[in-house]
Amino acid sequence: MNISTLTGGVFTAYSRKVSATSKNSSKRSVNYCRQAQDALTFGILQAITIGIAGDYIEFCNRATIRLVVDPNSMINSAVNRIVLALLLVAAQETLRVDVSLVTVGVQVTDRLGRDVRGLKVENFSIYDDGVPQRIEFFSDEEQPITLGILLDRSDSMSYNAKLERAKEAAVALVQSAREGSEYFYLSFDDHVKLAADLTSDPREIEAAIGNTTLGGGTSLYDAVLEGLSRSGAAHQPRQVLVIISDGADQHSIHPLAEVIRKVRDAKLQVYAIGYFGKDEEPFFRRSGAKLTLIDGHEVDNPRNVLHRLASDSGAEAFFPRSDKELAQAVRKIANDLRTQYTLSFYPPPSINDNAYHPLRVAVRGGRYTVRARPGYSTSSSILRPAQPGQSQSGSD
Repeated sequence: MNISTLTGGVFTAYSRKVSATSKNSSKRSVNYCRQAQDALTFGILQAITIGIAGDYIEFCNRATIRLVVDPNSMINSAVNRIVLALLLVAAQETLRVDVSLVTVGVQVTDRLGRDVRGLKVENFSIYDDGVPQRIEFFSDEEQPITLGILLDRSDSMSYNAKLERAKEAAVALVQSAREGSEYFYLSFDDHVKLAADLTSDPREIEAAIGNTTLGGGTSLYDAVLEGLSRSGAAHQPRQVLVIISDGADQHSIHPLAEVIRKVRDAKLQVYAIGYFGKDEEPFFRRSGAKLTLIDGHEVDNPRNVLHRLASDSGAEAFFPRSDKELAQAVRKIANDLRTQYTLSFYPPPSINDNAYHPLRVAVRGGRYTVRARPGYSTSSSILRPAQPGQSQSGSD
């Protein structure tokens, strides 16, 4: 795509790719000051043509542009589909490409637990460390997602054909995602197995789920960490893990504290289905943080663990005690995957402190229940680009 003469001005197009120094980089600045000065010297307005799908620009002033770039949406220059012409820059001033966007998924329900749709950006407020932030981008549209299924195949899942019911639930979740979504599938017992790596073909995931067989013990924590790692290669802005498990972790190498910390730092949501026995769920609910097994071995209460993973990521945990309740949990998660608001804001530059920052989302216009992740880390990949489908906003 070429940029030609416009109102007597000569536009010289330079095709440049903005590439991350690492795949997980969340903030980059590129200095085009020298090129800008050269352009002005020759009386030429340079337009920098950047071949990146799904970008947004904010003209901050005549010398600086904030360009929100999705590092996962880079496309080959031979097939560039989006060309962005940027602005005239003054001599001795700097054109910067700055990526530091915090993006938060928000679920809103009424007093009866029904999803509330049709809200506008002016209905929302978001607070970072108690300080209101300007909402820069807003979306209420259903979007493709990256969905990671983590399925427990430990030997305890043989009871009452739980593994078969869990496999059916996992397939239903895959089928519920919007067209264009991508998926991966991890099964776990004593060890974690990548049964199907990241793919946009749901049939590949469904086949892998169908081939899952019973194994040994439970290494849930290692599976969650592997899911977080796999999500790092995702191409979709919204990423979700769904755990289906029936018992306590006994075999993971990594401790729960590490898993909790990394889930808090990640940008994705972790939904959980604790598929316990009919008598186990009430027992776990009444018990404390630790359980002692018959052999004297102490383990983390699995109900508490799944609830913590979900709540710390702005998602929800379910504990069905029947096939009917399992189906209800699947429908609720599937609905959540399709109906969320997305809010994005630029944190103040002064907060690049690698610390955890509490977030609060408020909604005006009714007595609503709001679910969103409770915070973010400035060192984490929740600091990510804006995405196609998000509209730029002027709300405070």
